Amino acid sequence: MSYRWAVIIGLVSAVNSAAMLVSLSVGIMLPDIKEEFTLNPAQAGALGSVSPLATILLSVPLAALISRFNPRLMIFAGAVHMAVFGLLMAWAPSYELTLIFRFIFMIGLVGRQASMAMLIHQWFVAGEVARVQSVTQVITSSVQIAAFAVLPWLLVWLDGWRNTYFALASLLGATALVWLLVSRDRETEKEAPPPALEKERTPMSAILRYKVIWYWGVSTAFCLVGVSAFTTFLPSYLHDERGLSLGMAGLITAAIPLGNVVGAMHAGWVRNTVTVRRQQMYITGVLCSAGMMTMALAPVSWLVPVGAFALGWACMQVFPTIMTLPYELPGIKPREVAVVSSFLFTLFTFGLVVGPLLAGAVQQATGSLRTAFLVVPFVHMGIFIVAFASEHGLPPMPRVQRNRPRAPVPVPVAGGD
Repeated sequence: MSYRWAVIIGLVSAVNSAAMLVSLSVGIMLPDIKEEFTLNPAQAGALGSVSPLATILLSVPLAALISRFNPRLMIFAGAVHMAVFGLLMAWAPSYELTLIFRFIFMIGLVGRQASMAMLIHQWFVAGEVARVQSVTQVITSSVQIAAFAVLPWLLVWLDGWRNTYFALASLLGATALVWLLVSRDRETEKEAPPPALEKERTPMSAILRYKVIWYWGVSTAFCLVGVSAFTTFLPSYLHDERGLSLGMAGLITAAIPLGNVVGAMHAGWVRNTVTVRRQQMYITGVLCSAGMMTMALAPVSWLVPVGAFALGWACMQVFPTIMTLPYELPGIKPREVAVVSSFLFTLFTFGLVVGPLLAGAVQQATGSLRTAFLVVPFVHMGIFIVAFASEHGLPPMPRVQRNRPRAPVPVPVAGGD
């Protein structure tokens, strides 16, 4: 296996995975945290939404800042930052401090998107980006499976959510050290653009120049309303309203990221078969809605993981395609790739914020999570509105070239970018 796949993708994914275990663990830890701090449903929803809220507020400004520095070193700095605030979350004596430390923890996790985009641009050619995104999503989704399937038992073995956070923060620190020792930069020839052009165009201007990213960001935000709501509250729903053990609830919820894994494996084939982006949105919208309704209305428990798997599989059909878009935009520069990638995360992360808040608010108003799970799919239907509105706004997806060179050709990095 080549260095760029084993280290640049494998090791950086390990660093990200340790961080995501902390971020994703809130759904499993929520029952214990609610009991310790005596939280109401709205407060629990806020705890689930603080991570995506940080993404919305910080993605673009952090990308503009971080893209000025060495991405390898920024990944290390971000991992150390997250390890420190992971330890502080484990120590936090109150709900308010837990919320604050969780938000600050997310600065490191959000910043890694810009660094990862620049590393990919440095080490891979455009035709390989879809494969890279699929591989990273398989790894990420596998971590989600671990978060839902293993964390309930880890909570028992480590005697509580605080000790679990201590362990995860320590893992983050270890992966940061390994990354610093093993990773290296790739030498590329730099080509300085005309100075006058550089003064006229900043990385942030790419957000306004490429309108196509708005369609994808907004439509995917609607898709992720349901994903975030069910990921956050499905364990509580199965435990409180369906009478399942927390361990079994975690295993069933793990069907969502399991669907992500299988979906990521098919994403490349779907991308080359369905060449019109809005058609992918139609398929995703139907399957996601069907999966959510199945989880909410299933008369028997064994149908719930079927709906969870369908939800995870369908959403993963568009995500790798979305994340290849910044690399395909004509005339885009390395720093602009980082900013546009982060802006996409900002747009569709709105759905991650709305999902838990909406589900928590409906539960508090009606006293039932099942009612909340029936409301969420209607919001999700907004994906169809955007898809129809984009009828003349989204070009066909470029097909991946099958005859790629054996070794990637270094992408010239513009001076100052």
